Amino acid sequence: MAVITSPALLARRIGELRRRREALLDRQDRLRRGLPEWALEPLRLAGMTADEIRGLMSELSKAETEAGLDEVEGDLERVDSQLEEAEDLLLATPARSLDDVHTVLDLALDRLRGQVRTDPSDVFYDHGDARVLAFLERASEDLRGILAQAQRYAS
Repeated sequence: MAVITSPALLARRIGELRRRREALLDRQDRLRRGLPEWALEPLRLAGMTADEIRGLMSELSKAETEAGLDEVEGDLERVDSQLEEAEDLLLATPARSLDDVHTVLDLALDRLRGQVRTDPSDVFYDHGDARVLAFLERASEDLRGILAQAQRYAS
């Protein structure tokens, strides 16, 4: 990977990698749903011998390979590695402007939004996490407003 020293370009690269990762996860899910019923049976059965379970799991691995799941999982590993590299590089790249700071903040917020439950009826809802997300979103909106105002003054 070429060394990118602009937070904005790094954020764009990370966004592209995240979109690619989501597409791969969707493809993986579709392929898994398309597996024959017998391929899911090892996950449902109880009371089988270890040899019977191993045999069924071997058939499941073969079915996943034939469906292309191995290739998708390999692609996911490569994208995850590229994402980690780009995020590490972004963490090591100093912001040189408020736009850079805002870019990094928005990138972190996007990731946090995917992890924090904001619906109080959700079983995994945590008031503290949701509150931190709200504070960060507020900071991002305020910074966006300041930047927009500065651009209007500059024009």
